[in-house]
Amino acid sequence: MSSHLPPVSQQGDRPSGAGDDGDDASAMTGARRDGGGRVRVYLHAVTDKQVYFFTDNRNNHPFQEVKNVTGADVELDQNPSPVPGIKIVLIRGLPSQIEAAVRFISEKTGVRETISDQAQKFWLQWVEAAFPDLESRAYFLPPVYVNRVPMTRQSVAGQDVLVLQSAPGQAGQSYQGTTASSDVPQGLILQPPAVYDSDIRDDAAMQRVLICLQTMFEQKKEAVVGINQLRFGQYLGEPCYFAATAQLPLSKSLPKASLRDRQGDFDILLIHRTYGLVVCEVKSFGENVKNCEMSHHEMLLNIRKRLSLAVISLDKAEAMLSHLVSDIAPGLRITKTIGVPNLTAGQVQQALDDDPQLTQDLCRCLGTTDPAAIAGLCLCCDQLSDPKIPSDVSSHVLRELGHWWQRRVAGAGPDSHMTPGVYKTLVAR
Repeated sequence: MSSHLPPVSQQGDRPSGAGDDGDDASAMTGARRDGGGRVRVYLHAVTDKQVYFFTDNRNNHPFQEVKNVTGADVELDQNPSPVPGIKIVLIRGLPSQIEAAVRFISEKTGVRETISDQAQKFWLQWVEAAFPDLESRAYFLPPVYVNRVPMTRQSVAGQDVLVLQSAPGQAGQSYQGTTASSDVPQGLILQPPAVYDSDIRDDAAMQRVLICLQTMFEQKKEAVVGINQLRFGQYLGEPCYFAATAQLPLSKSLPKASLRDRQGDFDILLIHRTYGLVVCEVKSFGENVKNCEMSHHEMLLNIRKRLSLAVISLDKAEAMLSHLVSDIAPGLRITKTIGVPNLTAGQVQQALDDDPQLTQDLCRCLGTTDPAAIAGLCLCCDQLSDPKIPSDVSSHVLRELGHWWQRRVAGAGPDSHMTPGVYKTLVAR
C-alpha cells in the first residue's frame, strides 16, 4: 500500500525528471509497437507533463510523430528508472495535448490492457525490486519512526542544533536542544517556542510500540510490512494516480459514509503474510498522570475516554480497510487492537470494571465474548520496553510481546485469503 511514488533517486520520491512544478494528475498504459520488439509502457502524468515507464529493445521512438499529431513534447528521460529495465519518457503539454498524446500512443501501439492493469503491473515490479525479501522478512515504512513534532536546525556557538518549532498560539519556553554534533555538550539550554506536550508524548508512545514490534518480527523472521501514520486519503491518493485508480476502491468512494467517516488514519497498519491485516490505534495517555496531579478517579475517567475514542477510530479503520481491499481479497481478516504503552493491563481492566457499556463496545470491537480478556488483547506497557530506553528490547519484553501476539493475532491461525499474490498486491497498493 504505497502512499508515495516509487523512489528513483536519493533526492526524494518524485519520479526522475518529473520536476517540481505542480501536483500530479495521471494515467498509465501498456503497449506493443508495430514492427519492433516487445514494449511495455507505463504512463504517469503531472499537471503539465506525463511520464511513461517502459521496456523496449529499440532506441528509435516516434517522439516527433507524437508532437506533430498532438502538439505535446516528448523526450526520453536520462535519469535512472525506479525499476531496472524500465525507461522513462516525459510528455509535456496542455492537459488536452497530453490526453491526445495518450490516445495516439495507445492507438499506435495497440494497447489492450486497461490503464489500471498496467499501473498495477508496474507497482508489482517496483515492489519486487524494492523488497527482494518480501516473503521472508519484515519491512517497515518508513524504516525508522519520524517524529511529527517539527524541528528546525539552528546554529549556536558555531554548532548545528535541532530546536523544536512553535505550535500555533503557544508562548516560548526553555528547551534542552538536541545537538547535531557530538562535540557539543548535551543539555544546551535554548529558548525556542513551545510545542504541544501531547504531540511529544504521542511521538514517544508510537516510536516505542514500533521499535518493539519491529524487533519482534525481525527476531521471529516473520514476513510482514508495517506502515505508520497512513491517512485514509493517502492510499492511492496522489493526483498522479488519478486515471490509473479511477475504477479502484478509494477512501472517497467508501459507500454510505459521511465525509467524516472517509477521513482518518491508521496509526499502525501491519500487512502480515500469514495473518492478514492488523490495525493498531495507539493512545499515549498515562505518561503524565503524576505531573498533572490527577486523582485516581480522574485517571480512570481519562482511560475510559481514550478507550472509547480508540473504538471509534478502529471501527472507522476496519470499514475503510474492508472497502480498500474489496477488489483484492474480499473477506480478508482484519484484526484490531489498541496500544496503550503508558498503561498496565491492570489499569485498563480497572477502568472497565464500572463501565459495562464501554466493556461491551470493546468486546465487540476486539472480537471477544470475555470481558476479562480485553486488557490482555490490548498492547500495554507490560509488553513493551522501558520508556526511558525504548530501544532496549530485552528478552523478557520479547517474551511478553510474543504472548500478546499469540493472544491477539496468531492464535486465530493463518488467514486463507492471504495468498502470496494477495500479499504482494496489498503491499504494492
